[in-house]
Amino acid sequence: MGVVAENADRVVVMYAGRKVEEAPAADLFDNPGHPYTVGLLGSIPHLDSAASGNGRRPRLNEIKGMVPSLFNLPKGCAFAPRCGLATDQCREMAPALEQKRPSHFIACWNAS
Repeated sequence: MGVVAENADRVVVMYAGRKVEEAPAADLFDNPGHPYTVGLLGSIPHLDSAASGNGRRPRLNEIKGMVPSLFNLPKGCAFAPRCGLATDQCREMAPALEQKRPSHFIACWNAS
């Protein structure tokens, strides 16, 4: 992810074969909007916190659950079974990729 952050102008995050977020690289890394992107970025080790841990490594965040089979995707948003923000709407209908902020597109009913 560090290579992407330093070399890409725009980043597309995909989950289960669908685009869930697209934004300028700096904006996506500084202000992710899709819950999967938030979880993904939270699972990356950071050298500064690892170096200051007095020999103890901080525990990385994890995204609970399993990635669905592309042959048996759930109804609605494919990330809903793993998402802490999921509602009945998420489980029934997949959200479209929409511009939520300038040049920042997110496919989530409850995007931050």
